[in-house]
Amino acid sequence: MKADQNGEEGKMELIHISTTLSAGTNRRMIATSRGHQILMDGRKEWGGDDAGPTPVECLAVALGGCVFNLCRIMAMEKQIETKDLRLSVVGDVDPSRAFGLDTDTRAGFSHLSVQVEFSAELSASAKEEFRQELLARCPLCDTIGNSTPLQIRFA
Repeated sequence: MKADQNGEEGKMELIHISTTLSAGTNRRMIATSRGHQILMDGRKEWGGDDAGPTPVECLAVALGGCVFNLCRIMAMEKQIETKDLRLSVVGDVDPSRAFGLDTDTRAGFSHLSVQVEFSAELSASAKEEFRQELLARCPLCDTIGNSTPLQIRFA
């Protein structure tokens, strides 16, 4: 962990995130990031082979992974022993707009809910403090929970 070029204490260098996607067979998509590949696919009822999660499922998985990882980091920092750490992410998406149907519902998740469970001796107020700090520190919680500028360009 290095300080950024401005020498500000407590700041780290920016991490540039980059991923590329290419078409696989049928409806499959292959995402590559830092040499790692993730296979995504469509549901069988939508013409896919169900060979991997859909892109919106991958977003839920990524959110869960970010929260899970940060729970581990924070527990280590606070010397809290978290036994049996597990979590679930649930949400609903109406696919109507994605399939070109005229609708008043949004294209994205109508809600996302993350349920974190672990065995630790924490009071209700300590758990709430942990939750608030987690929300403040989690990059994907921030990205999803707040407006993030998005550009889509065609080359």
